[in-house]
Amino acid sequence: MNASPFISKCPEVAQPIQSNWIPLVSLEEMEQREYDVLIVGSGAGGGAALWRLCQRWGPNKRIGLIEAGDTLLNTHARNISTLSDESRFSSYLRAIKRPVEGSAPDFSGATQVTALGGRTLFWTAIAPRPYAGALANWPVSANELNYYYGVAERFMNVRDYFSFKYPMWEALLNRLQINGFPQAKYAPRALDFEPLNYNGTINSNVYFSSIQFLGEGLNAHPYDLAVQARATRILTCGGRACGVEVMRPDKRVFRLKANHIILAAGTLQTPRLLLHSAIPGPSIGHYLWNHSYTKVAVQMTPDGFARGISFAAFPYALIIPQTEGHPYQIQIYPLGSPDEKKLDLNAFGTVEPRYVNRVTLDPYKRDEYGVPVIKVDFAYSDRDWAVVTQMSQTLLRAAAAWGSVIQPPGVCMLPPGADSHESGTCRMGTDPYTSATNPFGQIHNVPGLFVADNSVLPSTGGANPTLSTIALAIRTADYIVGWNH
Repeated sequence: MNASPFISKCPEVAQPIQSNWIPLVSLEEMEQREYDVLIVGSGAGGGAALWRLCQRWGPNKRIGLIEAGDTLLNTHARNISTLSDESRFSSYLRAIKRPVEGSAPDFSGATQVTALGGRTLFWTAIAPRPYAGALANWPVSANELNYYYGVAERFMNVRDYFSFKYPMWEALLNRLQINGFPQAKYAPRALDFEPLNYNGTINSNVYFSSIQFLGEGLNAHPYDLAVQARATRILTCGGRACGVEVMRPDKRVFRLKANHIILAAGTLQTPRLLLHSAIPGPSIGHYLWNHSYTKVAVQMTPDGFARGISFAAFPYALIIPQTEGHPYQIQIYPLGSPDEKKLDLNAFGTVEPRYVNRVTLDPYKRDEYGVPVIKVDFAYSDRDWAVVTQMSQTLLRAAAAWGSVIQPPGVCMLPPGADSHESGTCRMGTDPYTSATNPFGQIHNVPGLFVADNSVLPSTGGANPTLSTIALAIRTADYIVGWNH
């Protein structure tokens, strides 16, 4: 093109290129730096800790995050239009989740999602606070827990009241409340319905995932993120945590230096890493708990209240929360297409945290990175089985409140681990003999080494653990920063 005699040519300016939807850093670069905090794992706990550190710290602090998996989705799967159909969503999830590597016949329902954001990319977004009695033995005051639950709920947009109501769900809820379940309510869910943010940005993240923590953290403070970076060993210097040994898929080893390390690799992988690193602690890997899980499908009858009422569901789910004498939680979702008028009732029972339920290392088998695979020893106690019986009967009572028809196979029980709520293997407490971390998530007697995932939870009763994990991870970050509520 010939230059105009009247207008000068615009200068060419070199522009930076970002090749992914989130900035990534190589392990070669990270090995040359020293981090104030290095986080292992990007799921609910790791993401929450990262966001809070970015929010609290000034620009002179260096934060790093490593994730064993790769980038998969940049939002919750249900926020993607091609996955909004239930069958496509379920089919895709089956392709992504993997069984736990190792020997876990006692925990055969357990699966994992190894990717940036972890299982928050696919979770139900149901986020209740636990029953108060389930928190009575936590080493954190009720006032402090209330504060951090509030911080978590505000960020995640957790709500159990919706300004628009579908008649079908109002009718379902009313029938439960007048037929023996006065505590029934809309399930608190981490859903954001605001179409625009304050700055005019279109909101496409209705369902919450940890990706929102990563995004808001990046807006507040720069951090280094490496994916496909498998932590293989915790490094200590004079009894204090000082780094993490990391391997890439090509098996090259890197040693990342850090003053503080936050492990958020999950209930099965965090104790595996600690045990392989010979981190001392008699309770590490023990006290594994989950939720016993039974369910039943029901069909609404034509002569019931379902005739002429839409079964359009979003964003509704119902919950019958745990109460005194009823140590379980029931969650109710639509099942199949709206025309089928079916509901899926799911009961999650409290499981005793017992020392014998544990994660250990297999002395004879290692993975491709040279780390011993895990062995899981798990069994329900007599008290756990009593809860299973009680909550299964309650499922039938709830179904009867609507005059619905039980669908085959009736009430059935899923294998341990299928709830995806496994917790407790690095539980917090004040006694180093019965807990792995102190009340702030720091491993007993190992300064600088913290845990911020489901494994720190002593118990949540029948409630889903994600909200509690996020609240405690935020609290752990505040402790590291030196900020006290």
